[in-house]
Amino acid sequence: MTTGFSIDVDIRLPGQGGRSAVVADDDPGQRDALVRHLADRGFAVSTVSGGFEALSLIGAEGPAVALLRRHRLEDEGDRAAALACMLYPHTRIILTAGAPDAQLDAEPGNSPVTVLARPVDLALLDRCLDGL
Repeated sequence: MTTGFSIDVDIRLPGQGGRSAVVADDDPGQRDALVRHLADRGFAVSTVSGGFEALSLIGAEGPAVALLRRHRLEDEGDRAAALACMLYPHTRIILTAGAPDAQLDAEPGNSPVTVLARPVDLALLDRCLDGL
């Protein structure tokens, strides 16, 4: 038996009114640290606790960047990131993952998303944001 899911999303281009970001993380401490850092860098930040919740928010707000939490390979965060890459090519998708994670050691450029170890090194995050 095959199971599936459907989502209703509003797909918009990134907003013209400044830089925005979405942070999807169920760890309040890590989420708050990311929000503070992004806000300090001039981003308007929206938050949700899960990856699939983030999809609708990304579609509605058209952020420049979205950070999604991955608990383990091929979980909700991983699947939401894959969908976000397809639906919202104008949004930079970054996964945050606890080590050990095989993709953290992967060669850069082999994945459509960037994977950062948790807790997120804010200097590494800054390097990801510099190109936006």
